[in-house]
Amino acid sequence: MILVALAAAAAQPETPRRFLTRVYASYHVSNFSPFRHADRYFAPPLVAAISKDSRLAHGEVGYLDGDPLCQCQDTAGLRARVASVRSSGAGQAKAEVILSYPDNTPTRIRLSLAMTKSGWRIADVSANGEPSLLRALQRSNAKQRRR
Repeated sequence: MILVALAAAAAQPETPRRFLTRVYASYHVSNFSPFRHADRYFAPPLVAAISKDSRLAHGEVGYLDGDPLCQCQDTAGLRARVASVRSSGAGQAKAEVILSYPDNTPTRIRLSLAMTKSGWRIADVSANGEPSLLRALQRSNAKQRRR
């Protein structure tokens, strides 16, 4: 009976909160970057926009000049707390994460999450007056393509 209960618990899909907790726990690993395996963290449309930004930059800094999940270039001292997560429809969720660094005022970011074939992924990031990282990347990519 105990084995059945353990198997049932293990078979439960990852929740949006657990996904984000796991993502932010990764920042404690030296040199972690969600861009190294973007498909593990971001939903396909955001992965495509990030990849295009990188290609169009031709080895230079593109639109993204830092990590949108930590709002930083250096993660030293990062403490992230998943403040809230709520469902926003079938296979979608919204989350708020509070990022703290030593000697800085905490920053709140909002994340849109989407359930993909591979599990929960970050579909968009809103922070510091930028309502949609995805739309900003798409606009920047379109502008760069026209050059």
